[in-house]
Formats: sequence, C-alpha cells, structure tokens
Amino acid sequence: MSAFAQDPTQGNGVEPHGPVLLMPPPLPPKKPNLWLQRIWLVVFVLFCLEVGIILTALPWTGIWTNNSLLLGYPRIREFLMQNFVRGLVSGLGLVDIWMGVAEAVRYREGPDA
Repeated sequence: MSAFAQDPTQGNGVEPHGPVLLMPPPLPPKKPNLWLQRIWLVVFVLFCLEVGIILTALPWTGIWTNNSLLLGYPRIREFLMQNFVRGLVSGLGLVDIWMGVAEAVRYREGPDA
C-alpha cells in the first residue's frame, strides 16, 4: 500500500515515507530599474533618429551614386539609381525617425517611479 492511499486524517501517528511537496511563497514582481529604462529609451531614440536621418539623406548624395562596391554589378546599380528606389529608402528613413520620436513622446513613468 502506498503512502498516498492512507487517509492523512487518521491519528495513527505514522508519517508517510516520501517527499513532502511544498510550494514556496510567490516572489513579489521585480520592478525594473528606472534608470535602466530611461537609458534604454535614450539609446533607442538616438539610434532610430541616426539611422532614419542616414536613410533619408543617403540615396540623394554622391555616396549612393558613386558606389564602388556596385561597379561590378551594373544591373543592381541601375536598379538602385531609379528614383522610386531612392524614395522607398528615404521613406523607410522617415518611418524610422517617426518611430523614435513616437517612442520618446509615448514614454510614461508609473506612479511609483
């Protein structure tokens, strides 16, 4: 007969032979470090702004048109010189800038901060 088959309310004084399973009390939720959140926000916003500005301006500069990496690939170079491709890359840059600014504006600290 196993120890689980016995009724624990019986007063026979014999403890069951086996592990006793206890759940530890739940830990209180950890509050993330406030300064870590702020630093992460600043880094993310600056990264988005930097990449966005580069993507917005780069297709319209000489670096884009005189790229020595594409000299061996004339079809890819011709495709990248199309104005709609340049506009698409610039649009991605504007979306990236918008993401950074929106994240900075949307940031709110909790009432216990």
